[in-house]
Amino acid sequence: MNPHHGSTLDSLFDELGERDEVEALAAKKILAIQAERRMKELGLSTTRLAERMHTSRNQVLRCLDQDDAGITLKMLFRLSRALDVPLRLAFDERIAKSPPPGRKRPVGRKRSSIQVRSA
Repeated sequence: MNPHHGSTLDSLFDELGERDEVEALAAKKILAIQAERRMKELGLSTTRLAERMHTSRNQVLRCLDQDDAGITLKMLFRLSRALDVPLRLAFDERIAKSPPPGRKRPVGRKRSSIQVRSA
């Protein structure tokens, strides 16, 4: 018997229609923290990082802004190259609950994974 009653945090965000936004902000916060740590390791200022990314300092500040989840893939790849760290993007289907409506997952077939790496 489940001693907990009520909804989960995930279901609350789903109900409010805010789950995607919360997950995007959490991912961006992690990305920004990792980027700032790497900048310290390399001794890079935001100005020098902007030069390495071939962009403006304001764009770099937006990339490092933990509260701004709007970052393009193009900027992620530039950031990855400028910080000399691989970028991995993947759909993690291991945690997928079910296939999309109207589609069935083929029996005995391995789930696909998309990974993008940048050096």
